[in-house]
Amino acid sequence: MDYSKLGNAAAQSDDMSVTKSFERELPKEGVAFLRLIGYIEMGRHESRNKTYKPALQTQLIFELSHPKHMIDMDGKKVPQKFTLRLNKGMTAKSGYKKVFNMMNKALGGGHTHMFQMFDKPMLADIYHNSVGEGADKKTYANLDNDGAFSFRSNVKEDEISGEMVTIPVPPRVNDLQGFLWENDTTEDADYISMWEGLFIEGEREVEDKKTKEKVMKSKNWIQEAIMTNMEWEGSTCQALTQEHLSLDDLETGAVDLAAAAQSDEPVSM
Repeated sequence: MDYSKLGNAAAQSDDMSVTKSFERELPKEGVAFLRLIGYIEMGRHESRNKTYKPALQTQLIFELSHPKHMIDMDGKKVPQKFTLRLNKGMTAKSGYKKVFNMMNKALGGGHTHMFQMFDKPMLADIYHNSVGEGADKKTYANLDNDGAFSFRSNVKEDEISGEMVTIPVPPRVNDLQGFLWENDTTEDADYISMWEGLFIEGEREVEDKKTKEKVMKSKNWIQEAIMTNMEWEGSTCQALTQEHLSLDDLETGAVDLAAAAQSDEPVSM
C-alpha cells in the first residue's frame, strides 16, 4: 500500500499543519432544559454607554441539556453552556431582579441568593435574533425575547389527566462555579478557593483587531476581567490573591458554594 500517495490525498481535506480556531455552536431555538451551574460577580465596570453609571456586572452560566442542545466534543455528546450577562440591581425594574424572581418562582420559591439555585432543574426558551445584513449579518442566541424571559418549572399539569407531571432534566455534567465580589462575611479560605476556581489554563490564537495578525492570548479571561474592574485596587480580593496569601498558605479545601451563599447579604424580595 502506498501510504505516501494516501497521505497526499488525505492532506487535501485534512491539513494538520493548520491551527484551527474553536467555533462555538449556536444553541438552537426552542425549549431548553437547563440548570444554573455558575454565578460570577465580575466587579464594577464602566458601561459602554457613557450615559449609564458604572455597574456591578454578573454572569449566570447555564447548562443546556435538551437533546437538541447536545454538541460533539472530542467525539462525545455533551451539554452546551449558555452565559447570561446582567448588571446586578435590586430595583423592581432591574433585569437582574426580574430574572432572579422568575427563576425563584420556577424553582418553587424560598431562595434568597443565586447560589441556592445551583444545579436545580428548570425550563426556558432559546430565542434567536440577527443583526446586520449580507456578509456582516450575525445571529445571536438569547434567553429573552425583547427583555421577556421564560424561566419556568419542569413540573406542569397534564392537560388531560389534571395530574402534575415532571419533565425530566438530565443530571448536571459540568462542575459548579461561583464567585462573590467583595463579600464581607465570606471566610478568606473560601474566597481564595472561589478565585482559584475561576482560573483557566493555557492560551488561544486570536486575530488582532488592529493589525489583523494572529497573536496568542491567555484563556484566563474571567480572572483578568475581574482584575480590570474599577474597585480592584485595594480590594479584599486583590489583597488575598495577589499580595499576601496563596492557596499554599491556607488549608482551603473545596469551597461549599451553598454555605457561602448563606453568608451573603440576601436579595430582598
